[in-house]
Amino acid sequence: MTINNTNMGKSKNCLQLDPARKFKIRVNPEGKILYVNNYFTEFTGYKVHELILKDFSTLFDPDTPKMAMDNILHMIEGQDKAYFFYKGKTKDGDCYWGFVRSTQHYNEDGDFKGYRFEVKMLPQVSINKIDNLMDILREIENNAGIDAAKKYFEGYIEEKGLDYNNYVLEVVEISQKKADEYFSIDVDEETKKKKKGWF
Repeated sequence: MTINNTNMGKSKNCLQLDPARKFKIRVNPEGKILYVNNYFTEFTGYKVHELILKDFSTLFDPDTPKMAMDNILHMIEGQDKAYFFYKGKTKDGDCYWGFVRSTQHYNEDGDFKGYRFEVKMLPQVSINKIDNLMDILREIENNAGIDAAKKYFEGYIEEKGLDYNNYVLEVVEISQKKADEYFSIDVDEETKKKKKGWF
């Protein structure tokens, strides 16, 4: 499905994720991609070998302000569970918007090994809000630099009296409980559970 939004003319088309499925992405502490699931490769057209050990920012649409790409890991650092959104790109150059739940990944010894990202469809109402903010940040970045865009964004969420996590949930118009219920929906996982009984 293509999202019709005049603000999204920078990419060929902006496609919508299937609300019943989710991407699964794993990155190391430095943000290098370690794993993507089948739905991700099916939707984006990328092969697994094209992404492994590439920076997570490789997945972002080119018109994303650099400060947004650079700031993601900083914003979620140290949080067992966090939320963010991003505008991604397919191999063919189309874009898509993702609502992301991030959880920290540890090995059996308790050492921090990176992040697990689950990516679901972002509602249209949220896309309209974020796209306008991205235009402002990109304009600031182009004229005054990345640091100025970061300062503006910090002031923007501070003015709302929110931390980054709660800002994201407010934009998506969802509570944390409802967000977690949304992320629990995954038709691929349900199919796997049903198939287990066949063997």
